[in-house]
Amino acid sequence: MIGLDALVTEFGIPTLVTIAVAGFVTSSIHGAVGVAGGMLMTGILALLIGVRASVPVMSIALTFSHGTRCLMNWRNIHVRAFGAVMFGAIPFIVLTSVIYTILPVNILAAVLAVIIFTSIPMRHWAQSRNIQAGYATLISIGAVYGFFAGAAIGSATILGPFLLGFGLFKELFVATMAMISLSTNILRIGVFSGAELITSEYALLGLLAGLIMIPGNWVGRAVLRRLTIRRHGQLVNLFAAIGGLNFVYLAVTN
Repeated sequence: MIGLDALVTEFGIPTLVTIAVAGFVTSSIHGAVGVAGGMLMTGILALLIGVRASVPVMSIALTFSHGTRCLMNWRNIHVRAFGAVMFGAIPFIVLTSVIYTILPVNILAAVLAVIIFTSIPMRHWAQSRNIQAGYATLISIGAVYGFFAGAAIGSATILGPFLLGFGLFKELFVATMAMISLSTNILRIGVFSGAELITSEYALLGLLAGLIMIPGNWVGRAVLRRLTIRRHGQLVNLFAAIGGLNFVYLAVTN
């Protein structure tokens, strides 16, 4: 197991401090909104340690972040909605996690940017027509989510309009999204470990980033309790847009 001194030698103190601060801030955002924190953090990691390494590191870190939110909000997890999404998602998460080892990152980033930006008007379109998503819809969108989630952080934004359309708001939305994301990251870690994409350095970096995210989630939860349903929806849109712009940048620069 690599030591902290070797980690400092590998990445440098400025980089590690930047990762620590970014982890706390983005996990606070994620704790309050339920989405976007992971994709924002991945964008920062991509700039600091490279795009290819960012997803394996974030997969480890987010198990702490999502796991903490699951524990804090476990009574609000909608088990049936979670089960429906994961029923459609699991096969595709495994498949695209394997593809991740050879898939050009810029192509994936471009596709995700389009989907994220599309999800914002899609949600408003559904709400304006009072359309309710059912279990069959959640299974279908779960398959779409799984196809992208196996290879990229932030794909849970795709689920946003459908979970909101299903009737999950605020704590229900955050708790169920956290459980879906936790399960996704565990699956990804298993595949990436088998493909030897997770080195000792990256594993420890992900561990440290994940521990820093835990207090950020507590801050985010306090903010969530003060949000109205309307403001929560606005924040989902805002951070989804920021995440989409991040993927556009990654698509252009990689």
